[in-house]
Amino acid sequence: MKATLPNIKKLAGLGRTEKSAGSKDVNNEMETNEPAEPKPPPDLTLFFMLSHLEEDGPVRLDGVKLAVSEVMGLELDEPKLGAFAGSLNALDFPVQLLVRQHPPVLAALRNKLESAQPEELPRRTRDAADSLGRLLGNLETREGILDRRFYAVCEHSRMDELHGLLVRAGLGVFPLAGEPLRLFWLSAALGGSPVERDEDTELEVEVNRRDIRIGGRLVRSLHLGKWPRSLAPGFLQALMATGAPMDLSVHLGAIPAEQAARTLEWQKVRFESAQSLSFKRGRSMSPEAEIALEDVSRLRDEVQRGRERLFHASLSVTLHADDQDTLKDLTQKARAHFAATLGKLDNLAFRQREGLLSTLPLALNAVAVWRTLDTSSLARLFPFSPPDLDTRSGTLYGIDLRACAPVVYDPFDGTHLNANTAVLARSGSGKSFATKLGVLRGVCRGVRAYVIDPEGEYADMARAAGGRVLSPGVPGQGMNPFVIDRGDSEELLQRIGSLRRLIEVMVGERLSAERRSSLDHALAGYYAEHRERTGFGDFYAYLEAEGGGNPESNSGRAIAHLLRPFATGSLRHLLSDEGDDLLTHEALVTVFDLHLLEPELRPAAAMVCTETVWAAAAQDPRPRLLVVDEVWSIMQHPEGAAFMVSMAKRARKHRLGLQFITQDVQDLLSEDSSRTITGHSGRALLQNAAFKLLLQQDAAAVATVGEAFDLPPELQRWLLSCPRGDGLLLARGNRFPIRIEATPEETEVIEWRPGPRH
Repeated sequence: MKATLPNIKKLAGLGRTEKSAGSKDVNNEMETNEPAEPKPPPDLTLFFMLSHLEEDGPVRLDGVKLAVSEVMGLELDEPKLGAFAGSLNALDFPVQLLVRQHPPVLAALRNKLESAQPEELPRRTRDAADSLGRLLGNLETREGILDRRFYAVCEHSRMDELHGLLVRAGLGVFPLAGEPLRLFWLSAALGGSPVERDEDTELEVEVNRRDIRIGGRLVRSLHLGKWPRSLAPGFLQALMATGAPMDLSVHLGAIPAEQAARTLEWQKVRFESAQSLSFKRGRSMSPEAEIALEDVSRLRDEVQRGRERLFHASLSVTLHADDQDTLKDLTQKARAHFAATLGKLDNLAFRQREGLLSTLPLALNAVAVWRTLDTSSLARLFPFSPPDLDTRSGTLYGIDLRACAPVVYDPFDGTHLNANTAVLARSGSGKSFATKLGVLRGVCRGVRAYVIDPEGEYADMARAAGGRVLSPGVPGQGMNPFVIDRGDSEELLQRIGSLRRLIEVMVGERLSAERRSSLDHALAGYYAEHRERTGFGDFYAYLEAEGGGNPESNSGRAIAHLLRPFATGSLRHLLSDEGDDLLTHEALVTVFDLHLLEPELRPAAAMVCTETVWAAAAQDPRPRLLVVDEVWSIMQHPEGAAFMVSMAKRARKHRLGLQFITQDVQDLLSEDSSRTITGHSGRALLQNAAFKLLLQQDAAAVATVGEAFDLPPELQRWLLSCPRGDGLLLARGNRFPIRIEATPEETEVIEWRPGPRH
């Protein structure tokens, strides 16, 4: 059967089916007795059982209006299965659960990244940005890379009830309406991911014995005729992991409890009668019959107690391919998956249209074949996993190894708790490369980056990317964190507290209660009195001259004595007015290279640089990234730890993303009573990071990491042996195993070294 439509506007839901302009009225034909014109092919809206699309839902040909909602995926575990089973027990109306996975369409993301490129990007960096666009284009056609989305469909009048049940199961639910609904339905009917299509294109549908050709694509629908005796958690996830473009649909219909109990009782009596008859004949029951009797008896008791329910269930799969050979290969993979679990997919010969309709968002099981399942078995299907982190906003961070999908997100889009990231890894695992790649891709879309670099690892990359490198302590490259916007009283109080902690780290000791009080009093008095531009030199002079605003005490002068090395000694160039132009002349990337400083001075210098960046962010909030490498050097000081935790909590206020890196995971999370470090600060720092990237871990630290992030043993073992550049991203309550992938042009910028190459 062939059906042709001049264009796909009707299928796109732009109106009800109308009479063709070239067709004749029946009465006119009878009056004129002219020969009847050839019968036109069936309309595609009729072929797909769609009457029309309304703003908030599709309407089937039988007049039933539906509601379609997108469901956010969750990581599969026993608590989530239990919550899902509880929601199923409360379900008393038909529902269709739909999974669509197809090659991603990333053209819109490429266009966004291209339009967001700053004009001042140097040629080398612009080439790297353009190469990312080509990588995204490559992902659209790369075998095994898929865009997976989950949906729930029901009658429109039941939408609120279904949403309540899914939310009770911990799932995020978002109704589709308007243009997103139109694109979704069009993509479901024609195959592929939701994308704008040319509605004036002629479309032809050809129904064959074992497949259907829709336009230039082949689809084949299969139905699960023989179900496995038992379903294991992750049953569907393994099928989707085969990398086949497909639409998978599960239709559910609850059986009333009274009817279910009667049916089970009747089956139990039937099996017991067969058992009694076998005993009378001197024979025993077959093992299959004994198992069936046990299952029926157990299930009857569970249904009578209300712990289980029975459902009519049906599972259909529609595979998509460009040619017959590919379609045959995908079919064999799907059948092999079910055969491994003693299930069997039926071919649906001469019933391909019914199979296709069963996998469309119509809440219609056109195959009309059902299997009775109990709640526990049905819950193990759990068609909302694995999740992916592909928001189509921001930039590419890697490839999800489990979901086979791009990892794309924007930490600054406001949908996350904050823009902070923790990177924990052993030496040599690729953490510096991953961080540099993230900085480079952020810079290419307008995110200003600052890096606290204790070992000089980022300097060459910054220069290649058109940034600048500052060496605190070198003449002319000092920092001035003492500039505070006094228009915001709350900000003033918080910054005074930060400066007090900074000074304690600078002097290398925890001040006594009396000196802390005097320092706090001196800072408050200084900023209350000085309205003009301020700096460390002015504050030091204030302490020297006024005694910290307390003439009756020498505490102010004592503090000034402790700060003398930063005013007139060897560190006098660390704090100066020379470096207060961070915001006025903000570079694409600014690296604070601390490798020239003595190790014991680096924590103080790192805090000075961090506080300076915070001052710039407070004056002009915009997307900025602050990378603190080897954050443990600051966290080893109690005041430094408090400073970092405070910044992590407040960074979102000024659109600042804090990314901290360490390979000393045990030191970050362990206790050290000699320095009054309890490990709580390290844990608090991790808790205030919306994203955690765990790369390869050391065997001595993996147990600590596993305990801190509640990782199962299999993930801990994987982190011990995963290749360089692979890791585990924790975000939005889920775990995403990812692979960091860079283009040759990006690698050239990241690993660039000045001077001639040999």
